[in-house]
Formats: sequence, C-alpha cells, structure tokens
Amino acid sequence: MERLGASQLAPGLWRWTAYHPEWRDEVGCLAYTNVAELVLIDPLAPVDHAAGRRFWKGLDQEVRRRKAPVHTVITVRWHERHAPEVVDRYASSPGAELWAPAGAASRLSRLPDHAFVAGDRLPAGIVAFDTLRSDEVVLWLPAANAVVSGDVLLGGKRKPLRVCPQSWLPPDVKRAELAAALAPLLELPVELILPAHGEPITADAAAVLERALADAA
Repeated sequence: MERLGASQLAPGLWRWTAYHPEWRDEVGCLAYTNVAELVLIDPLAPVDHAAGRRFWKGLDQEVRRRKAPVHTVITVRWHERHAPEVVDRYASSPGAELWAPAGAASRLSRLPDHAFVAGDRLPAGIVAFDTLRSDEVVLWLPAANAVVSGDVLLGGKRKPLRVCPQSWLPPDVKRAELAAALAPLLELPVELILPAHGEPITADAAAVLERALADAA
C-alpha cells in the first residue's frame, strides 16, 4: 500500500490523505485487508494529475498482487469521492462492489451493489454502527480494533475528537442523542479512531472517545 502513499497503522490497515477541493483540506482514506478481501473506505485520489496517475498505478499493482475482489465502502453520502471510479476500474477483474448506507443509496451518482444498515456485517468482518443519520454509519474494523468515522466524529485542534455540530444533524436529532447512539462503541476494545476529517487517534483512543461523547451528552 506504500504505492498509494499510505501509512500502515495496524496489520492489514493503511491510511492515506488527499486534498478535497470542496472541503479545502486533506481528508483521510483507508485500505483494510484480510487474506480474501480488499476494502477501500471513502477513497479519494490526489487532485494533482501526476500524483493521481501514480495513485491509480499503485492501486492497480496492489489489486493485481492480491488477486482479491475490491470492496469500496462509503461511510456517508458526502464521501462518495472516487468510489464509482474504483468500482468501474476493477469491475471485470478481479471484481468490485460498492457498499453504502441504505439512506445514502438514492443520493449517490450510481446505485450501490449493497445498501446496508447498522448491524450488518460488511466485507472483511467490518461492522456498521448507527448514527441516527440514515445516510451515515460509523464502522468498526475488528482486526485492527479501529473505529472509522465519516462526519459524525471529527478531529480538532483544541480537542482530538468531537461530535459533529448540531447543524449537521437532522432537525429532530440532538447531539446528546447522537452521543447516546454511539455509546455502544465504548464497549469495544478501541485502540484506534480514524476520523475522515482530522488526525488518527492512536493513544488512549478509548478514553478520547468516551470524553468526546460525554462532552456532547
């Protein structure tokens, strides 16, 4: 995965960042693997033409080397990013599928192959958790003891992790309710928290998550 400019965070788990023109900042993307499957989460290729060519060439090499189906998982509808391009590129060989939260399916530029809900098991044993937003889930990567968040959990400068602003939630959902919905994550052996927006949390991750949810309660 080094060919993608990715850094390994745990066995089978790599992270890279790319500049998002609309967000106007670097955002996080993940690759998660086991023996049989390769999963890309919220993938985004570099904007720069030369860097983009290197990215796709590197991904081509990884896919050929692993000879495994490519599963692309979207955490939230806003993070479709380059997921359709990944699916189209590898559709014939070795095969590729798009996974998206059920509430996001009709809002994407292409229908996903799998529309899932919280509680469903995804490729490589990934588990989706409810966020009270029909178009978003938080992911649990069991082999890496990692929590992956799209928009509901954000990194920050003053605090390493925070619940998203109230304005990002449906009108009938309060931040305290979101925090309560995410509380089952505290029962997991969390060692990593990987927000799409913000730095990875690698130290005292469980305590950091607990404080973030308590702040919003």
